[in-house]
Amino acid sequence: MSVLFVSIAFPPKFDSEGLQVAKYFKYLSKECNENNLPIDVVTSAIPTLFMPEDGSLKAADTGYRQKIEIVIRENKYRNFVFRKIAPQLIDRPDSKFNFFQQWKKVVSELKEKPSAIYSRSFPTSSAVMAMKLKEFYKVPWVMHLSDPWVDDPTNKLYGKALEINKELENKCFEAADKICLTSDQTIDFYAAKYPQYKNKFEFFPNVYDHVDIPEKSANPVNQKLRAVYTGGMAGVRSPEPLLKAILQLPEDARSKLEVIFSGFADRNNTAIFDKYKDNCIRFIGSKGTYKEAIQLQQTADVLLLIDFPIKEKKLRMFFLSKLLDYMIAGRYIVATSGEGSACRQIIDGKLGKCFAEDETEELKNHFLFLLDKFEKEPTFFQIKGIDPIYDAKYNAKRLFHLFNEFI
Repeated sequence: MSVLFVSIAFPPKFDSEGLQVAKYFKYLSKECNENNLPIDVVTSAIPTLFMPEDGSLKAADTGYRQKIEIVIRENKYRNFVFRKIAPQLIDRPDSKFNFFQQWKKVVSELKEKPSAIYSRSFPTSSAVMAMKLKEFYKVPWVMHLSDPWVDDPTNKLYGKALEINKELENKCFEAADKICLTSDQTIDFYAAKYPQYKNKFEFFPNVYDHVDIPEKSANPVNQKLRAVYTGGMAGVRSPEPLLKAILQLPEDARSKLEVIFSGFADRNNTAIFDKYKDNCIRFIGSKGTYKEAIQLQQTADVLLLIDFPIKEKKLRMFFLSKLLDYMIAGRYIVATSGEGSACRQIIDGKLGKCFAEDETEELKNHFLFLLDKFEKEPTFFQIKGIDPIYDAKYNAKRLFHLFNEFI
């Protein structure tokens, strides 16, 4: 008996999905090995486009019996051109479709037929690869979706590309024996969309690793209130609502504030930093490893979060994995996130405060409130207690028991 773990975003690849895969796999592989259930891995070969290698994640690249690496033939310039002139040639379901096209290579190299298959998406080509392998091996398949697929409001699909993705999503939802989703909002959304499959849905959230929790979470000794953002800023996710509110603060308030943005920013968001310049704002770009980002977070008094600005309330179902890193840091969170979002459900009243993107005045006033707290009550910014429901070890054990339902 064995489990086949299918994920393009397998460590030491670094992106938001890759970090989650690393945390889940660390404990899932231990659970499987301790119970004499070997685990084999199918992933993409390094380098993988837009998934840089992170040396600090190499420790997670262990614990499997066999790893099959698929070379994905992909070029960013070709992707750009095809997405402009014929998106159906690239979004099928995504630019890494060459991964699942090589499913027969997995069959030829895998030394033992799996007893169950587990796939992690995104990218959704991982799910299609798992579906192909399920069809061949005739074994149970557990499909994890970290984000919505066809209905992702941040990645609008049109025409033939939309038809292709609808067909693949339908096939995967029908073929999967269990479907793991990361938030209650996502489960409710898919239960309405696919009522015939609602008994397949299981809640498996993004997770933190308890070993990353610092032994002491005393407030850092900062001369100014330090607010830190770490992570990507691309497409519709923009720092502009936060920057606009900060620049509306009185000059004497800004002199007591230090705001650091760390992470990749695309051309549009880089221009926004040029537009909102001030001595209290620093954009340092994408620097260092994941562990260094964690260290920067722990120097903060306040952590900043930017959710996707989604107009339709029912589509505000993204559970940003960054939230787990922020929980570990144990600092107060200020987020831009719409009403009813998954992020609001987790943050408001427990970890910090959320604001809609257009609530500039309210954001400004909240920064003034925080500056007052910084002077009078510095312990205010310590957030104690992390909900164990998001613990990687706990959820890996749950996942192992889910496999046992089929094996």
